[in-house]
Amino acid sequence: MIITEETLREDPSWIPLLMGLPADRFWQLVEAAKKVYPSYEQQRHERPDRKRGVGGGRKCDLPLVIRVALVLTYLRLHIIQALVAKFFGASQSDVSRDLRRLLPLLKQVLPCPEVWKLVEAEQALTEEEMLKLTALADGQVLIDATEQQVYRSTDSATRKAHFSGKKRCLPSKLNS
Repeated sequence: MIITEETLREDPSWIPLLMGLPADRFWQLVEAAKKVYPSYEQQRHERPDRKRGVGGGRKCDLPLVIRVALVLTYLRLHIIQALVAKFFGASQSDVSRDLRRLLPLLKQVLPCPEVWKLVEAEQALTEEEMLKLTALADGQVLIDATEQQVYRSTDSATRKAHFSGKKRCLPSKLNS
């Protein structure tokens, strides 16, 4: 079975399974991507290091909805590109190309967390950095702390509890 836009509209239960988003949120994302896409493509085609002129190059075989769906499916399921391609009637090279082209676009329309740098206590902050910190007055911060590295214990039971199978790495799993 090949998943098409009609399939996704007729049976929206596929959307959370494949992409991890509620169906209404996915369609909002697609509409936001459609609004930004023309200017994004124009900017991409006019970049100075591009070998072909504007209007040159390969045209997309799949509609934007399916291209966004296959990128989100790849990111959500962490499966090989060839399998994602089979789901949507594309080729592995289409998936690879769409990942390269659409990820920057999706970063513009999706809320992405900001990665912070560790600040020393005595380090002076610029006005811009202080403004960013004051913008967090509501106190909502997303921290990825599911795995933290710990020292190798001399106790066998503790060492086994921290075993992850990774070479020379003993992480503490906080979500288990």
